[in-house]
Amino acid sequence: MKYSKSVKEAMKQLDIKKLRPKQGQAISSILNGHDTMVIAPTSFGKSILYLIPAIIQSDKLTIVVEPLLALMHDQVKYLRKHQIAAAYLDHMQTEKEQSDILDCVQSGEIHILFVSPERLCRLPFQMAIQDISIGMVVVDECHCVISWGSTFREDYLHIGAFVDSLPKHPVVVAVTATDAPQDREHIMALLSMRSEPKCFAYSLYRSNLTFLIKPVESRKEKRRKLQKLLKKYHANTTLIFCATKAGAEAVAEDLKALFPGDVAVYHSREKKAEKAILAGKKHVIVATTASSMGVDIRNVDLVIHFDLPKSLEEYYQQAGRGGRDGQHSRSILLYDPADYQRNYGLLYQISDKEARKRAVEQLNQMKELCDEKHRCLVKMMLVFLGDSPRKNCRYCTNCQKAR
Repeated sequence: MKYSKSVKEAMKQLDIKKLRPKQGQAISSILNGHDTMVIAPTSFGKSILYLIPAIIQSDKLTIVVEPLLALMHDQVKYLRKHQIAAAYLDHMQTEKEQSDILDCVQSGEIHILFVSPERLCRLPFQMAIQDISIGMVVVDECHCVISWGSTFREDYLHIGAFVDSLPKHPVVVAVTATDAPQDREHIMALLSMRSEPKCFAYSLYRSNLTFLIKPVESRKEKRRKLQKLLKKYHANTTLIFCATKAGAEAVAEDLKALFPGDVAVYHSREKKAEKAILAGKKHVIVATTASSMGVDIRNVDLVIHFDLPKSLEEYYQQAGRGGRDGQHSRSILLYDPADYQRNYGLLYQISDKEARKRAVEQLNQMKELCDEKHRCLVKMMLVFLGDSPRKNCRYCTNCQKAR
């Protein structure tokens, strides 16, 4: 594929020697001024799709909306390493630090600014950028617009109002690794994407991931089985997902005797642990769903779900943390039917009727997958997520039984 001179220069700045053809499609769409949505698997390199246009159009500000502080910090660290003028705003900064960053934005010294949806919707922020030319608004992990916006982060639903408030409509870019087909048009509308935006949905299938479901009958049995699985499969880096911060800490405490000095808990408030994990100093990582998106933990070849995810999107996103360097990775779910009842009780407390209905439907899809004894699990998941796989994976729990 031939690239323009400006694209080649941006690639060189990011130390990228070659783009995948599918990356080039989305980049061209953005550079041609089309509002663009991209659904592509983890390890696809979705950040490249908007970073190259942002570098090329550095005379205008690019705002990137991220769901998690860890994602902002990770991205800015990466960009600064490549001498790209990027910054983030978060609640841990002092007022002076935030003011200094906004001064740099106003003077044109910052070209890419990372913020949360909550920051985007605040009047002081909007006033600070009102005279700035904004070329692009990017919503990373855009599935959060619906899944989080309709439950506990309402500001996600107001991003479109922010876009509409700007003097000139910027290019709106939305990217994610998991997004059910029935949600795509709704997300585009909520983000105020202009009529007929471009949507690129690539196959989510990853041949290097193996999915296994292990039934258990109690939390005690889960803990025993978890240790057996780690003794059998743990090689490089293992990621264990738990539903809550308290649950993650309890599981980590159980494992410290088995892996002394090598266990870390990862959630939004564990900044010291986050640094150790990203530096590759810890290899058994017990995490909440906060680390299911974006942050690149290297060399993960085993992902274990200690608790039942609330949706297939969440499950596939978290499993996709493994094998990001192309290596084989196992994803093992410890399935206790009681987890379904617990999740159902929590979801039924959602006040918005439509959001509650959608959340329960997603949980029921997760239960259907776990209860299935014959069909290929990977094929089931991909069909639910809007993909059209032709063949069974051959390696999941059910495919192995059918051999």
